Amino acid sequence: MIFQTIFKKLAMCFAYVVFAVFLALNASYAQNSPLAVKGDQEKFGNMEVVSQYGHVIFADQPDKATVGMLKDHGIKMVISIRGESEDEGYDERKAVEEQGLPFIQIPYMKGRAVDPAAVDELLGLIEMTGNNGTKIMLHCTHSQRAGSLLGAALVKAGHSREEANAIAKDAGMTSEFITRIHNDYLDSLN
Repeated sequence: MIFQTIFKKLAMCFAYVVFAVFLALNASYAQNSPLAVKGDQEKFGNMEVVSQYGHVIFADQPDKATVGMLKDHGIKMVISIRGESEDEGYDERKAVEEQGLPFIQIPYMKGRAVDPAAVDELLGLIEMTGNNGTKIMLHCTHSQRAGSLLGAALVKAGHSREEANAIAKDAGMTSEFITRIHNDYLDSLN
């Protein structure tokens, strides 16, 4: 009887240790998102906000002359998360495609809220391009929404809201308005 009691206690301790190790490994894996690793891309052209995390350059709106510099910076694809009706002042799609680069536009917001379907589509593209080593530029007008998307990606990858929002702020999410919309979206994930 005493051996049974000791054995049960040892088995329970072992189970707790295995469970704790599983949780630690799972949390460690989740927090190793490549998008949490800051790169060294510097500003170029007309852009004021340029932050590289992983293989993605999060930026504000490039002008036509800056689009001509993208290849020189190793960028192989441009993703605009601006709305379809937002005016860039030139035909960005045409300018990017004339450089031989693919251009994709997926509006990040519907009205005054983050579009969850757009987030999923964008994160799928980011993952796919990361898997094949494609350096991309993802932008909006002032990098507010681009920074928000980065923060959302990190929260979905298991990072704390505080850490994700600090990185999102570094990538351009500085307006109180976008931060509130961003946090409303994060609240919807729970």
